[in-house]
Amino acid sequence: MKTVTLGLALALLASQVTAQQTLTTASPIPDGAETRFCYYAGMAYSQDAFVVIFGDNTVTDTISTREEHLLRCVKNDDGSLSWKPQSSFQISR
Repeated sequence: MKTVTLGLALALLASQVTAQQTLTTASPIPDGAETRFCYYAGMAYSQDAFVVIFGDNTVTDTISTREEHLLRCVKNDDGSLSWKPQSSFQISR
């Protein structure tokens, strides 16, 4: 009886370890998602989507400009999607 109980305890312990390893390697992002979406600020964008990125030019203290960059999600030769710059603007303040 002790051997059956010990064997059952070891089997349960082994199944828990396997379940924990599966959970730690599980990802909410499906396989191949990087080829179907572009990512920016935690959001997924489809092909031909646009985003505008704003930023201040802090190179010098004497010039105060704000930069805007328009990016487009495009398909690469290998089939994956990535952001490509479409245009940039500098606005003096």
